[in-house]
Amino acid sequence: MPIPLEPPEVGENHLLARYPFLPQAKEWLSRLSKEENITLEMLIEDPFMEPARKRGKLRLIEMITHSKGVDMESEIDIYTRNGQLMEAYSYLFAKLIICSAADEILVSRWAQAEAELAEKRLSVEGEKLGIIARTYLEKVSHEKNELYRTKIWDGKGIRMFGYKRGVWKIGLIDFIELCSNISGSRWRLANHEIERGWVTLSDEENYCSDAQLSRLLREKIKVEIQREVREQIDKLGEEKIPGLENYVKMITEALGNFKKRELELSMVDQEDWPPCMHKAITELSRGVNVNHTGRFFLASMASKLALPQKDAVAFFHNAPDFSESITSYQISQIYEMDYTPTSCEKMKLGANCAVEFGDDSLCDKEWLKNPVQYVAVKQGWKGKKMEIKKEN
Repeated sequence: MPIPLEPPEVGENHLLARYPFLPQAKEWLSRLSKEENITLEMLIEDPFMEPARKRGKLRLIEMITHSKGVDMESEIDIYTRNGQLMEAYSYLFAKLIICSAADEILVSRWAQAEAELAEKRLSVEGEKLGIIARTYLEKVSHEKNELYRTKIWDGKGIRMFGYKRGVWKIGLIDFIELCSNISGSRWRLANHEIERGWVTLSDEENYCSDAQLSRLLREKIKVEIQREVREQIDKLGEEKIPGLENYVKMITEALGNFKKRELELSMVDQEDWPPCMHKAITELSRGVNVNHTGRFFLASMASKLALPQKDAVAFFHNAPDFSESITSYQISQIYEMDYTPTSCEKMKLGANCAVEFGDDSLCDKEWLKNPVQYVAVKQGWKGKKMEIKKEN
């Protein structure tokens, strides 16, 4: 769904600096540029803007490579005018580089990373979370619980994960749209209270309603950042922004480290893999955010084909939300449990099937219920061909 035509007013400049992608931030940034005489050339070259450039590069390098990510807090004092200027312009500087690079994988990775940073900040934003929520959602309401304000921490007690301040409700259509690319039973509609078109995000022991709403907003923020960047890339066309050449080279080389990872595949020839497996691998390599069904299928299929776990992890290196540690752990669990890959019927329902009727004669067979059968049949055919060759 499109965002509301008239977003709520944001009165605090520190909020606009912390979330510079908000539509409400455009007017403030324009006014700030005029008051401080900040030009494009100044942002790119002037020593005064070096803190913004430095933080902008950090946003790109760490978040694109998904090493540690930019910390929610920095040395910048977001409550001072200079701190607000540097934080907001670090985002704009990074955005300029992404637009100049005009690489779809970079766009996806950066949008994902910025949205993840926003989620972390929003989960502990408190009262101001509602302003951001009403910026992106038409139907959203909050029922306060003044007597219950417990801090929630992550499993290791390292990072605060929001407050139990009350319960959020959002519109049914928004919930369905935003959950389409989020995995986990928590995000299934059947596991939520639904009443008159409203879905309740109930507090959980270690995952409060604020944090859940922040996770949903992350999906919306990601889409809006991608849309805006792609529009800017289209406007630029073949034109290049002077002074950004070295920065673009730096970030595209960092991306190249992901693109050039080669897989040492074994056991089954790639030509025997089912079309849906090729589809998932191709989309991930291009930075597409493959949904949960497709990701689980690919990991479980790799397990059935006896591919090394490191090769299965490598399939996901270009995923917008890739994390080496998390992906490795999830894949090891799938290998350990020896799950059966997703059935053809579920792959079709999840829009993960790669063919239409008539595209692949083997896929057209009524008895073919699972992609594993596809590989088994292909290998069987090869075995018969080898036997015939030996007899001849």
